[in-house]
Amino acid sequence: MDKENNQAQSEKDEQTQHGQGKNQGGVTDQGQSPDYAKGAMNFNKIASIGFFGGIFWSTVSFVLSFFDFTQIGPTFVLEKIPLGKWANFYIEVLLSIFCIGIISIVIAFIFFFIGKKFTGVLPGVFYGLLWWVIIFLVLGRIAFDLKPIKEYSTDTMVTSICIFILYGTFIAYSVSFASLEEEPSLRGYSK
Repeated sequence: MDKENNQAQSEKDEQTQHGQGKNQGGVTDQGQSPDYAKGAMNFNKIASIGFFGGIFWSTVSFVLSFFDFTQIGPTFVLEKIPLGKWANFYIEVLLSIFCIGIISIVIAFIFFFIGKKFTGVLPGVFYGLLWWVIIFLVLGRIAFDLKPIKEYSTDTMVTSICIFILYGTFIAYSVSFASLEEEPSLRGYSK
């Protein structure tokens, strides 16, 4: 009996030394390759960063529009879509905030693919300004029901630019940190 236990223990030790619980082909005992698990973890992190960033900063935008710091709230996203009588103001706001969260997932993945290696605050500032230009100057009249910029007050422009700068900084900094966290030299420090 002792001989069988020793033999089983030595086989387990040999497996952990050579394959660390891997079967043939580099697949772990859970049935997924390490690269697949790493990709799924990256996908989940980037999606949650984008969704949270969109929800948080569109909520800040709603609060600022409620206190008349800006004339543009998060509802500009759904103004061209007729929602019907069931959608009162607060349902429209909640639906707009949720839609911005979903759109923000795509925005976070765009930064992940084109700028994840940039570190610091400046790439985020430029990324946020780029999205302000895209939304207010390029898509403003086409996709949304926004007036030309010169028809808005200075407070509205300054507030919206600041929100987009903060939003871009949050997305860029968080995505860069999440991608750098996957580097082998940083593994284990902030998990």
